[in-house]
Amino acid sequence: MFQLRVARNVAEIERLGPSWESLMTPELTSFQSHRWNLLAANLFREREEPYFIFAENDNGAAILPAVIQSHTRTIAFAGECLFDYRDYLAVGDTSPLRAAWQKLASVNLPISVTAICRPENGIWQLLPTQFFSRAPRLLKSEITSEQLVHRHPRAFSRLRKLERMGLRITQYTGDSPMVSEIYRLRRAQSTSSGLFHDPLRGEFMVSLCRAEGPKCEVFALEHGSMLAAALVTFRDADWRRCYTIFYDHRWARFSPGVSLLFEVARRSLEQRMNIDLMTGEQQYKMRVAQSTQDLFKVSASAAEMHQVFRAAVSDAA
Repeated sequence: MFQLRVARNVAEIERLGPSWESLMTPELTSFQSHRWNLLAANLFREREEPYFIFAENDNGAAILPAVIQSHTRTIAFAGECLFDYRDYLAVGDTSPLRAAWQKLASVNLPISVTAICRPENGIWQLLPTQFFSRAPRLLKSEITSEQLVHRHPRAFSRLRKLERMGLRITQYTGDSPMVSEIYRLRRAQSTSSGLFHDPLRGEFMVSLCRAEGPKCEVFALEHGSMLAAALVTFRDADWRRCYTIFYDHRWARFSPGVSLLFEVARRSLEQRMNIDLMTGEQQYKMRVAQSTQDLFKVSASAAEMHQVFRAAVSDAA
């Protein structure tokens, strides 16, 4: 039996929970999880109108975490500017997936989804795709913690110097008041175009970290009550995703943020975890990274959406 539902509000998205969890496969990330998307749909509901589509038959199911951006009238995927990796969820027979995309095309709006890390996967191959950015990373299969220290002696000697100056590395979980302080400080440092100059984005991150609890690990480099640097990370299977880095500009000449990042990378490898430095090839990330993941942007007009999914359904008939 086939069914298709469109969830237009938080209550309807919440009811998708059990079906959603059954579609989570190992290649997906926390950015595709029900809890992250539900929170995004709630906090950003004035900016992104939920249009989550769930379709299933006896042999397969799919979910598109789609939204309609209020200011541009463009289809996107949930998460505003704060989700690094986007994807749909699908298992089994592809008919529900195609039906879900056909329903999305019927909205008759252009689509823009950033950033896709599996451009070769199913539907993404049918839509116009362009390179967007890279995500630097360290893979536990390619380097050990000892090799990292050996290859970057200056970074670790700088950390030892900071420790001799009285700084110490502390660790917190996502429900700690430290998280609010980090995003307060990030906002205070931001220009008007900065990602976290927008208070709602900071509110989202504080709520997300709180919801993740021990799966959100916050590392801080502190001197008494003074915060020199901090790193907000999320555990995602065997990945540690380094999401937000902060450093006090008064300590800039000692590079406390980079020193902390190297140490967290070392500890992660020691714990047999991969390290994801997230979107962007900033110099400090590339110093730590051993490899990168290509990310792509998908954009299509309403006419292209109609053409692609009319053809896809026709081919499947």
